[in-house]
Amino acid sequence: MEDMLLMTPGPTMVPEEVKKIAGMQPLHHRTEEFYQLFSRLNENLKKIFQTKNEVITLTSSGTGGMEAAVANLFSAGDKVLIASIGYFGERFYDIAKAYGLEAEIYDFGWGNAVDLDILEDKLKKGNYKALLVTHNETSTGVTNDIENIAKIANRYNVPVIVDAVSSLGGIPLKMDEWGIDAVITCSQKCLMSPPGLSFIALSDRAWEMTKTSNLPKYYFDLRKAREGVLKPKPDTPATPAVSTIMAVAKATDMLLEKGLDNVYKKQSEYGKKVRKYVKELGLDLLPSEEVASDLITAIKVSEKYKASDIINYMKEKHRVLITGGQGPLKGKIIRIGHMGYLTDEMLDKALYALKDAISSL
Repeated sequence: MEDMLLMTPGPTMVPEEVKKIAGMQPLHHRTEEFYQLFSRLNENLKKIFQTKNEVITLTSSGTGGMEAAVANLFSAGDKVLIASIGYFGERFYDIAKAYGLEAEIYDFGWGNAVDLDILEDKLKKGNYKALLVTHNETSTGVTNDIENIAKIANRYNVPVIVDAVSSLGGIPLKMDEWGIDAVITCSQKCLMSPPGLSFIALSDRAWEMTKTSNLPKYYFDLRKAREGVLKPKPDTPATPAVSTIMAVAKATDMLLEKGLDNVYKKQSEYGKKVRKYVKELGLDLLPSEEVASDLITAIKVSEKYKASDIINYMKEKHRVLITGGQGPLKGKIIRIGHMGYLTDEMLDKALYALKDAISSL
């Protein structure tokens, strides 16, 4: 049977070359072969994160990477600001609260981006230990202006922690150049691989913050993980998801061979194409075009349709899987992911399936 076409926020489609590697016999993680593979992956990740510092590999979902950032950078009672524009901004807040931080969330509204003037006013008055923010909010199809968010935060000497779980490797993010202190991503979105790994990079300032953090950590101890990465034969403290590491090494080879600028250009073209098609069908986007994501499109569902009916029709009739809304947007939107491994033919199939659903229901 034909594979389901995943046009979701993740997991995304995986190239055949990567699936082949993922299905091979895993390497033993304490062998020369693994050390060489892990070294290659580490160098690839530094290029994709655009950082001179080490990138730490964790066996977890992207949420695990977010939790690792909180557990390693802060101490109980630290005051942090979460600039939230949707479901995953709220998740960052929940993690911070779970670790005993004095977490303050500012909700800019589901479907909006961070308002830079409001953010500057908050940071100017707040005396925060850090700012936590989402780059690409998949619950609403909005991309934040992280470059200028980081510029404002650095103006007030506030470290910036960025959830780039759904954006890194798909749209521009220059960690060192933009002055970002922590970037988190995962394997199953723009990195074109199966789920199972998260990745986190820290700035020099953030590594200094880890020295004073008093929050409990063991498996997610980034300082311990960094020791492994810095070895002449780099490894991880515990057994990692070796098959996924093998897959991501191949996928990142492919990304870098294509060239990040070429990837960003193609994603921009896909985003514009989807938004144009949606409007031609007479449907409305959730966010304004100025802040709309090139990686995922959120579409309002009018009263004449049910979101679940559109999703089920596309799945059963065309074997194309999209998703609905989360939280307050449940039943009110549908979301089409167009990130990671995607061809023109895949996208055309998904858009035709949407058109057929709209005209048939």
